[in-house]
Amino acid sequence: MGIEGGHTYSKSGNMDKLSTPPGFVSQTSFVLRNVHRDRESSRSVLGQDQITGFGTDDADSFKMFLTNRPWILHNHTTPSSEALKPMKSEVRARRVPKVSKNVVLEEAPVFNPTEEEFSDTLSYIASLRDKAEPYGICCVVPPPSWKPPCLLEEKKIWEASKFVTQVQLVDGFHIEDPNIKKEADADSDDDTSETIKFYRMERGFMHTLESFKNFADSRKKEHFSLKDEVLSSKDSSPSLKPEPTTEDIEKEYRQLVENPLVEIGVLYGNDLDTTKFGSGFPLSGPSESCNYKTSGWNLNNTAKLPGSLLSFEDCESICVPRLSVGMCFSSQLWKSEKERLYSLCYMHMGAPRVWYSVAGCHRSKFMSTMKSLFPEMSGEQSKVMIMSPYALSMEGIPVTRCVQNPGQYVITFPGSHYSTVDCGFNCLEKVNFAPLDWLPHGDVSAQQNQDKSRKSLISYDKLLLGAAREAVKSLKEYLLSKKKTADNMRWYNSCGKEGIFSDMVKSRVKQEKRRREFLGNSLKSQRMDKSYDDVSKRECCICIAHLYLSAVQCSCSADRYSCLSHVKKLCACPWDSKSLLYRYTTDELDILVEALEQHKLSAMFRWGNVDRNYCASRGITSSQPGDAGKKTDEDMPCNNNNNSGKDVEGGTKEQMKPRKARLIMEIMNAKEGNDDEKGPVKPCSKKSTRPCDSSAVHTAKKQKQG
Repeated sequence: MGIEGGHTYSKSGNMDKLSTPPGFVSQTSFVLRNVHRDRESSRSVLGQDQITGFGTDDADSFKMFLTNRPWILHNHTTPSSEALKPMKSEVRARRVPKVSKNVVLEEAPVFNPTEEEFSDTLSYIASLRDKAEPYGICCVVPPPSWKPPCLLEEKKIWEASKFVTQVQLVDGFHIEDPNIKKEADADSDDDTSETIKFYRMERGFMHTLESFKNFADSRKKEHFSLKDEVLSSKDSSPSLKPEPTTEDIEKEYRQLVENPLVEIGVLYGNDLDTTKFGSGFPLSGPSESCNYKTSGWNLNNTAKLPGSLLSFEDCESICVPRLSVGMCFSSQLWKSEKERLYSLCYMHMGAPRVWYSVAGCHRSKFMSTMKSLFPEMSGEQSKVMIMSPYALSMEGIPVTRCVQNPGQYVITFPGSHYSTVDCGFNCLEKVNFAPLDWLPHGDVSAQQNQDKSRKSLISYDKLLLGAAREAVKSLKEYLLSKKKTADNMRWYNSCGKEGIFSDMVKSRVKQEKRRREFLGNSLKSQRMDKSYDDVSKRECCICIAHLYLSAVQCSCSADRYSCLSHVKKLCACPWDSKSLLYRYTTDELDILVEALEQHKLSAMFRWGNVDRNYCASRGITSSQPGDAGKKTDEDMPCNNNNNSGKDVEGGTKEQMKPRKARLIMEIMNAKEGNDDEKGPVKPCSKKSTRPCDSSAVHTAKKQKQG
């Protein structure tokens, strides 16, 4: 049977009532009629599956394909209710992977920095990136002199601070998680080779660190003593049994996961807020000078270090370190850091922790393998699944193993997935951070969150613009004073025509311009007022994306906003009732790109003027927390009538003297009309006896006399 379309003129008035999609309106319609063909004649016509994607045997699928198009008349007959019923999706059976006992995982790299290398946290981590990122994880062993005091051992925390534990139960047949529906298969032959298990997580009892350690030690001893009684000979003495090694515990855990004989339950303290429970590191403060308090390896400082983009964000769930307290066989299931951030984990005390990692370059293969092994799992539900890393390795996914001991750091790189198992009682502390090379990962994460209508914990645009302000300040200081400080060189190397930071800013500005040009002049535009930032984060009501650079608002609702991609879904009001709210114009953003990409001082001063006027209109006095009280360039008196070249960026580490600043202003005003000049404008030399501008010298003398 074939399908043939014949054109006929419409004679029935009923045809005009049918809805026609845009672009399909014509004077004629066509009617489909059945044409019987034999098998030989049908071969001369193009295959049906080549045209529609359906084979000749997929009659039901092809019928649905046609009935979903109301502008096609099916012999003037109404499809039956059975034909209009949606087809049920086929439920695929779960595929169980094979596991070999001979699989050996590759070890993650271990680094031993010197005292000098260890002094700069982010610079040292950046130096490890090329070697360690392909593994997804690495271990850093600090120099022998690094022995920070552990505040968790103090009596007020060790005996008094309480936390709620989680009960982790490994069970491959019954799932009590409300997000997962699964029943035992009575006909299944997989009685021993079950390599995908689940955790039932239940609320446990309150514990202190002291009581939890006693419980963890007793359960570990009880478990291995019971195993020895069952497996060992009668003449063996339990007192002579050595303490189980990391390899012994890892082997036992693998047995529990891949071939369980009994259900086992353990306690775990996870994600404890250090601001409430207490941090293991000393907190920085002016009362006592201590290298451990101010070090970048102190996790209370890591997220806000210069060069970490999280210094422009106040999200406590990311910037505040978190504690985890484990016992033997307690685990973290396969997961990835939120927003694809870096993480730095330090072990304060206790037994080792074994990490398993899949690098970010294998992320898509990891996700597709998980879906094929367990198709009923989707999205965020995968975090309740435990799977043997050896089974993943058998599926062709490179898995890295890393053993962390007390006093060592573990770094996880953006996009990597990892799971852990503890070998006994231990306490660890972890925090996220975002160096400049995280920006491409952050851009991907922001796009995926918007596409999936998933809430982001941080605003990518806010981080990008905050870092751009800091970059302009550092570049300006370097070009004027040639001071090669760590901050100045970090921004100088990341900017320019081939710099990663200037490329990311340019890409984001180009995307913003394209979206605004798409809207054209259909919306009235206005700059965001002070009330817009009264709410910490404005979000699109459709995709929950953060609206920092721009937003669309309608007069019908003062609290509803949309991003530029979902303007049509905001409301049904006419376009003239909607407004485009912007933080900076596209011309102003172009000035920022020019300042970062071409290292032009004139563009830096013009961007500073733009940003200062914007901040002044909103009552903003400092671009960063902690800059309050610092004297900025715009606070310095200046008698120059031309304000277009004023330096408006404040908060540099070493402020220039007022006289020198005014001389530079005069130089820039004299050069303002020549934007095509290459290279930075050099200030006047102190040895020169000829002033470059008499008015500048007169102003300097007048200020000196005053």
